[in-house]
Amino acid sequence: MLLLYSRGVAAESGPEWSIRINIPACTLELIRQGQLWRRFPVAVGKETTPTPIGNFTIINIIKNPTWYPVDRPPVPPGVNNPLGGYWLGLSINGYGIHGNNKPASIGSPESNGCIRMHNQDVALLVQLIQVGTPVEILYQTMEVDAVQDKIWLTLYPDHYHRETDVREGVTNALRQKNLLYPVHWTALWRLIEEDRPLIIEIPRELTLFIDGEEYPQTAFYWGEQAFLTTALAGLWGEEREEPFIELVEFMRSYAGQVYGIFDQQTKSIKLYTLRIYCNGSLFPLRGWFQEEPYLPWPLVEVIRKQLGPPVTSQLFPVAEGGDRWLPLSVLAQYWPQLELAWDEKQWVLWIEFNDHGETAP
Repeated sequence: MLLLYSRGVAAESGPEWSIRINIPACTLELIRQGQLWRRFPVAVGKETTPTPIGNFTIINIIKNPTWYPVDRPPVPPGVNNPLGGYWLGLSINGYGIHGNNKPASIGSPESNGCIRMHNQDVALLVQLIQVGTPVEILYQTMEVDAVQDKIWLTLYPDHYHRETDVREGVTNALRQKNLLYPVHWTALWRLIEEDRPLIIEIPRELTLFIDGEEYPQTAFYWGEQAFLTTALAGLWGEEREEPFIELVEFMRSYAGQVYGIFDQQTKSIKLYTLRIYCNGSLFPLRGWFQEEPYLPWPLVEVIRKQLGPPVTSQLFPVAEGGDRWLPLSVLAQYWPQLELAWDEKQWVLWIEFNDHGETAP
């Protein structure tokens, strides 16, 4: 707190200007007739000496103030005065907005509760506001803004450790806005794990279709790119540690195994894979295509289990490394009794056989 003696009082203000200070953001916003006119960086109170929250007014404006610290001699105006060139007293005893002699502190919670500004900024401020100007001081760690076709979330440091549930706070902040598109919440929760202050483009949820059917997990659009869930790797019996993969990278990684389109109009991604129907049932693993269809090795094992060893004397390969796949032409040589039909346009392979045991899953 600061104790000051007033050197003078300005005339009463009109309703044109107001001030809004957000403690976590360390910003002072000058509002003109309800619209943001300019935003200034400020220093706010430390956690041990927090800036008060509430609605106040400017009660005096003092040029070249003298600082009267408790139990110490007064500090006259000048370069050593921590109040800088102006003091704007608030309607709460001992608190105000003022200049400073420590510009490096601006943008941080370092004061004893007052709001410090750069000297040139407070000099501009006093030219526009007057005694009676309303001042709102709030503690808002989250802000949501819509810019053109994107939604942005800004997260500020929780200087006073007053947040209780970050996800609940983000959810409430977003739902209070008229959102332009559905949010991909899973991706958003991972994005907000970064250090603050943090500005995040809200990921847009995209419907994902696999072979014409809606997939239970959605894709999302973020940073001018589309992203898929890496759970899709399970269609080829693979696992990935990262939760998401960029669409172009996915298509590159699974070249010959998947093709698809990103439909900008419907905001959906449609992927098509090489499906294999064995005795009328879709095999859970997909194949891939390189001049001809290739079968995943687990399916080859199912066929061998049901039909017995290959009829040809050709050495039966072992599924290791790159030999996870068996070309369709080789399959036909091993078991000529198989009925095979390949639809190149639809990327569908049908395999029929009369087994003597369980059918393929």
